[in-house]
Amino acid sequence: MKIYTSHLIPLISLLLISCGGKEGNKTEPETSSTIDLVETVKDMQENRGTLVNETPLTKEEFAAWLPETLLGMPLSSSTINMVPGLGSCGATYSINNRRVRVMVIDGAGEKGNNAVGSYRMASTMEYDEKGSWGSTKTTTLNGLKVKESALTNGKYNLSMFYDNRFAVDVETYEVGHEELEQIIKELNLEQLK
Repeated sequence: MKIYTSHLIPLISLLLISCGGKEGNKTEPETSSTIDLVETVKDMQENRGTLVNETPLTKEEFAAWLPETLLGMPLSSSTINMVPGLGSCGATYSINNRRVRVMVIDGAGEKGNNAVGSYRMASTMEYDEKGSWGSTKTTTLNGLKVKESALTNGKYNLSMFYDNRFAVDVETYEVGHEELEQIIKELNLEQLK
């Protein structure tokens, strides 16, 4: 086999140039993103493993938490633990057309764990979308990370994964944007235990 030096020298030079100029301990953006993704998936798996062995909140525990009023509107209807083995609570607060609907799913147990999966994943993402339907962004309300959607019809939807356990949805009608933080505050989510 014959080695051509005229081809070998430019090849080695190209190799040295393409490998040089980079610091060995500097992380590339793609590598950093991959590491972050792996850590997020690991955290999500640990959360699933923990919650599957927990017991969902009982009807009595949800009833004790459920606020009697939100933004001065009385509780007009509620449903607690409709599906056996799944801790959940839905409530509507209203006066005339002004309305707030709240839904909470407890991620404890096998069924709950499966039910909150999309909330768990969404809580790791950052949103900033706009369209003819309205907009969705990640924001902070009352110290909590929230996925907030402002719809063109004046409605707001809030979605969050509270305390790595509870999927929480809030849907509003005839409620101003400035009142959203007050809703989260009045829900007293820290009492869900």
